[in-house]
Amino acid sequence: MTLQSKTIFKYLPYVLFILVHFLLLNANTAEWGDSYRILRASEFIRDGSYPEDEKRPPLYSIVLAVRPESVNSVMWARGFMFVAGLAGMFLFGKFLGQFIKDERFVFLGMLLLLFNPDFLYWSIRVMADVPFALLALLAIYLYKKWKDSWSFKRLFILGIVAGFSILTRFEGYILAGSLFLSLFIEHRKKLKIYVYYGLGVLVVVLPWLLYRSPFSSEYLEEPAGRAYDLKIIWIYIASLLAIYGFVPAFSFIRKDVWKFITNNLHVSIFLLLELLLILLWPAAIPRLFVAVVPLLILILTLSLEKWWENGKENKKIYLTAASLLLLYAGSQFFLKLQFLVLDKVLLGVLFVLQVAVVFFIVKKKFWLSVVSLAIIMSLWSGSVIKLHKDIFISVKNAAEYASKNLEGKIAYNDVSSISDFYLNVLDTPKVSGFYYNTESKKNLTYEALLSTGADYFLITNEHNTTMELDLESRPYLKPVKDFGYNVNGAEFFAKIVKFERKD
Repeated sequence: MTLQSKTIFKYLPYVLFILVHFLLLNANTAEWGDSYRILRASEFIRDGSYPEDEKRPPLYSIVLAVRPESVNSVMWARGFMFVAGLAGMFLFGKFLGQFIKDERFVFLGMLLLLFNPDFLYWSIRVMADVPFALLALLAIYLYKKWKDSWSFKRLFILGIVAGFSILTRFEGYILAGSLFLSLFIEHRKKLKIYVYYGLGVLVVVLPWLLYRSPFSSEYLEEPAGRAYDLKIIWIYIASLLAIYGFVPAFSFIRKDVWKFITNNLHVSIFLLLELLLILLWPAAIPRLFVAVVPLLILILTLSLEKWWENGKENKKIYLTAASLLLLYAGSQFFLKLQFLVLDKVLLGVLFVLQVAVVFFIVKKKFWLSVVSLAIIMSLWSGSVIKLHKDIFISVKNAAEYASKNLEGKIAYNDVSSISDFYLNVLDTPKVSGFYYNTESKKNLTYEALLSTGADYFLITNEHNTTMELDLESRPYLKPVKDFGYNVNGAEFFAKIVKFERKD
């Protein structure tokens, strides 16, 4: 391998990461509703408290709370995601190096993570999934690094990392439990190992557990009463099939993987439990896959490295790849999942490109495979980002306008937490807001509106595009500002109206 090739393999992933994430830093007009709940919690933390109605653990909000007063909270959070993601890329390179010796395939694995549609999308969102994935990756990396030379200090540090993961996402309990189970299987009678590891976890987590019991979390109630049927299983399988951004990937997973799984219980136990959790929590598909994407990419990259070493062309690979592509295409035709490419033309282009990549891999054309995979995943990721970049655009712009230009009480029918964030959480002494259901006609009578005590109403159809608002028949509602947008063929609006009292 030439010096120039080694330089490309070593530095190009980081250059591409910085370029891609810099260009996408403000690609999203607004964040998801959960993002504003996280930001709301960070503002509470800055004031020395934590919201009683917040179900999420506090660590991500604590990190976001450490910002200069003059810096916009959303921009600060996006900047943090940029820095955390870059650190994560460095860690992932080290992680791949623990198992893969060929620098070409470490390079390939890093590109697979960088352009992965699921991981890339959530890495530019103000959500805790990617930070949690990085903590999980760090714990798994340290476990492998110290596996044959445990000491009190190392076990304690591993416990601290696991504890931080618990304080980042509820899935941290799965990570901490997986590491404990791995230690137990490998060191059964060495009680001090569990004690040292457990101390590390408790030092971090105990103060939070004393403050709030995990058994009172709303997360535990969410799966209750959910109807499970074949469609849910189908969605799960289709999402898992598409998780690489390259559907035929599973046709290249080799039997050697079983040796990897049995030799690395800290990886396989966590991966198995996470995949089971996602099946039980289908409402969060494919976002919950973020935590295991790095592990799945490792498995694929290992398989490709083995293929380049001794793989032989056979009809079975072509047949399996074709079957997976047809299953994916058929699933998307019926399910129309938003993260699995909705554009029919693009879907067709991706189908053709993936067939070409199968041929390139089988023929062991490394650079053609790498470049084609990067193109496929970039197109896929771009489609997902474009589809969702303007979510909540109308209500976000309306709430921001109201916070800067109005005075008084503002009632809103927005249930995404965006209006609450801009009207109540930020420092807006001249305005305050509260929720009021304006989708019911009886709630729009003069008497009903008068009883709310509101001066203005922010009414949006972001949560119900079929909602209609007739202002002409309600002369007591005077239009102030209208925010309307066409997003992916749907008309969204957020109207600010002033309530004109008769007195």
